[in-house]
Amino acid sequence: MKEGKKEKISEMVEHFAREYLSLGEDIEHKQQLLNSAATAWNIACLNEQKREEAIEKYLKEWKRLNPANGKDMLKAVEEDLRLLIKRKLELYPDIKKQIINVHIQDEHGKNRITVASVTLK
Repeated sequence: MKEGKKEKISEMVEHFAREYLSLGEDIEHKQQLLNSAATAWNIACLNEQKREEAIEKYLKEWKRLNPANGKDMLKAVEEDLRLLIKRKLELYPDIKKQIINVHIQDEHGKNRITVASVTLK
């Protein structure tokens, strides 16, 4: 975190998901990855018991929405989700903001991320 300046949630998200987002082949794919990263962030903000329930619910829904993809793809999705959750907890363990909307856009060859969030009590 910068001295004297609070880091913006969009900067935190960009930092925690940078490597994951770099897998995006185009802006639409990066948006999909960003949406997944935001889900991981939100799950990471839950207590441990609720976190496991949320992961299972997410994977069940992913499987329902992607019936053509096999078990290998589901396993990869779960691995990515768990890695992102772990990274969020390592980098920002005390930030308890839920992301309600994320958007990525290309501005002059650079990605710009905007985030709308609410603070959990």
